Amino acid sequence: MNYLMLFLFLGLNFGISFWNAYSSGAYLTETKIIGGFSRFMVWCGLVMSACGFTWVYLTILTMIAVSCEWLTPHWGEVMFKLGYLVIIGPVLGSGLAIWAHSIVVAYRRRNLSDVAVAAWNTYAQVSNTWEAASHAPGFLKEVMSAFSSTSDDDDDDNKGAQMGLLVILLVILAVFGGVITTGVIARWADREVALDVTRARGNLDLA
Repeated sequence: MNYLMLFLFLGLNFGISFWNAYSSGAYLTETKIIGGFSRFMVWCGLVMSACGFTWVYLTILTMIAVSCEWLTPHWGEVMFKLGYLVIIGPVLGSGLAIWAHSIVVAYRRRNLSDVAVAAWNTYAQVSNTWEAASHAPGFLKEVMSAFSSTSDDDDDDNKGAQMGLLVILLVILAVFGGVITTGVIARWADREVALDVTRARGNLDLA
C-alpha cells in the first residue's frame, strides 16, 4: 500500500510538472516579445516544473540505487536530503513570485477560480516554507556530516567515498533530467501554439 501511494504521488507530481511546463511553454514566444513581468512569470513556472520533474527522477533513481545495492539505505537518505537542498531554494523563490501574482490576480478579478488558485498557492507556499525552515538546517548538517566522514583510509571509508560520489552524480543526473524534460515539453507547447496561430491566420486569409 505504501508503494502504491508513493507511485500515485509521483504520478501526480509528474502530471503537475508536465502541466506547468506545457502551460508556461505555451507563452514562451509571446512573452519573449512582450518581455517584462510576464516573461519572469513564465520562467518561474518553468523552474517549478523542472524542480518537480527533478524530485520524481530523484526518487526513482534513489529507489533503483538502493534496491540494486549501489547505495546503502543510509546513503539513499543522504541522496534524498541532498536533492531536497538543491531544489528547495528555486522552489521557494519561484513559488513566492507565483503566489504574489496569484494574490494580485484574485484581488483584481474576484472570481471563484482565481480565489481558489490564490488559496492553493498560499497553502503551498506556507507549507513549503515551513518545511524548509524545519528540515533544511538538519538536512544540511546530515549531508555535510556524511560527506565529511568519507576518506580513503580503509575499505569501509573507500566504499563510503564511492557512494558519496555516486550520490552526487545521481543528483546531478536527476537535475539535468528535470531541466531537459521541462525544456522539451515547453518547446513542444511553444510550437503547438505557433502552429495554431499560423492556422488561424491562414483561415482568416482564406475567408
